[in-house]
Amino acid sequence: MITIWGSWLAFDAGATLALNFQSAMALCVTNLCASSGALTWACLTYFQTRKWSLDSTFMGAISGLVMITPAAGFIDLPTAFCFGIFGALICRQALRIKFTDFARRWRWVDNGDTCATHCVGGIAATICTGLFAQKEVAAYGGVEVAGGVLFDGNVRQLWAQIVEVLVGFMWSFIGSFMIIAVVDCVPGFEVLAVDDEINSGLDMTQTEETLCEGPHPDEEDYFPTSKGIIEL
Repeated sequence: MITIWGSWLAFDAGATLALNFQSAMALCVTNLCASSGALTWACLTYFQTRKWSLDSTFMGAISGLVMITPAAGFIDLPTAFCFGIFGALICRQALRIKFTDFARRWRWVDNGDTCATHCVGGIAATICTGLFAQKEVAAYGGVEVAGGVLFDGNVRQLWAQIVEVLVGFMWSFIGSFMIIAVVDCVPGFEVLAVDDEINSGLDMTQTEETLCEGPHPDEEDYFPTSKGIIEL
């Protein structure tokens, strides 16, 4: 999470290709949005289970980072804080998609929850940018924009963002489907695994490696010293 969060800060702040107040603002709103998203998701999980979850904190941070990316450098700090809360709420609800009958019929496999965070969160972020973008914030870097709907009354920007969502979704979906279809035709590189392999975990069936502890009766524990004891 630290690696992703830190890299995302550099990505959003460096997108201005300049060292000015707009890039500094982009860095600040990115960090704030990720923080508010992480706290929101973690608190929701705590209220539901009465346990703090590191996974929920990580998912909240990711949803906040996705939410702020289209708007970094175009919204102020209070708006970024609200973006993080809204992103955590909507992405958390989007996680329910993979547990529906629709997902089962389509053999939905989304172990990384990328659809809930990157797809749903990205769509919401792009549309919200058209609503809350501020030409005053963009002017910090000498950029002239018409702004969004709520602060500058520019309704045209909202329609432009909606068109961007449609074009981006179709491009990503069709392009990914074509790549998967071609790879799936290559012997030994089949994309869809059988149900038993999916249930047991593709990391073990495909690579015979896993990050989780599991029983390996044929293997012996390794000790760098004799019987794990250092003799002085």
